[in-house]
Amino acid sequence: MEKIKVAQIVGNSSCGGVISCLMNYYRHVDREAVRFDFFTYGPSSYDEEIRALGGEVYHFPSVFNFSASVGELTKKLKGYDAVHVHMTTLSFVGLMAAKKAGVSVRICHSHSTTDTKDGLKLIIKDVLRYPSRFFATHEMGCSERSNRWLFGKDNEAVVLHNAIDLERFSPCKNRAALRKKYGLENNYVYGFIGRFETQKNVPFLIKAFSIVAHKKPDARLVLVGDGTQRQRILTLIEENGLNDKVLILPDNSQVEKYYALFDLFVLPSIFEGLPLVAVEAQAMKLPCLLSDRITSETAVGGVCKFASIDRPERWAEEMIRSSSLHGIECRQAMMENGYDIRIEAPKLLEWYREVIKK
Repeated sequence: MEKIKVAQIVGNSSCGGVISCLMNYYRHVDREAVRFDFFTYGPSSYDEEIRALGGEVYHFPSVFNFSASVGELTKKLKGYDAVHVHMTTLSFVGLMAAKKAGVSVRICHSHSTTDTKDGLKLIIKDVLRYPSRFFATHEMGCSERSNRWLFGKDNEAVVLHNAIDLERFSPCKNRAALRKKYGLENNYVYGFIGRFETQKNVPFLIKAFSIVAHKKPDARLVLVGDGTQRQRILTLIEENGLNDKVLILPDNSQVEKYYALFDLFVLPSIFEGLPLVAVEAQAMKLPCLLSDRITSETAVGGVCKFASIDRPERWAEEMIRSSSLHGIECRQAMMENGYDIRIEAPKLLEWYREVIKK
């Protein structure tokens, strides 16, 4: 059987969740049967691995340079069996180019929702939902909620779960040694993993933690990531006298070790599709405190509590209350709910085969 060629258009490959999810699928799909090529704005830490797995990486101009972006993509997308675009409301650019290139299977993938307080940005996103749907032949998303937001209430979009490697993300056996390495052996640790961007609401988390730290002297906060808000976060840490209570660590290829440092995973996002990090945290047997703006579908077998992010004081109270939560072993539940990548990757290949008819 001839190998299927799928163009995965990601855009900004520094947006961790989307490319991480795609890489999970590419690592575990039958690469004798399908090849993924990645289209991004520029180099990323995944490029070398993508090529080692048999794919290729192509760069294209930002969609904000509309003419150049469509023109470059149109040239590069010719000959693909399917084009799978992961840019939510900006997906129409890649989908339009794919149609111009003569690609018959064009998939629009919803990875997020939006903030109802976005103002003008929300209006723009609302308008852009329609051209994305117009140029797509198939619709897909990471959750029912993200699908409703992009494709409408009565959509028939496929849900492709943000599945993970349950062998990799399993309760850590050397947790005590790792916590000792970072000087956290006698502390209660709140942990966050994600980009330091507006969506993730990290400055809000710092403000809430400053309240927690005054009431709970043994509390520590570990932040894993980086982004445009890094300096603002560092300033807030300094202003609140938290230099010895907040630890910032860089994301790396062994992120599972960071989860082992935590007692409670916290994610106060303003909006999400279905956050991969919360799935990983549950697999690591961590309880989670999540923003109530995140879909309840994120509770995939583990212990999740959803709380309002209207005020830092309220979130601080929930952080303290949630310190009594304990995670549970949820491997079987995650497998049954579609989050085992070894089960889900073959399903995606079969779906590609079905829509491509090759």
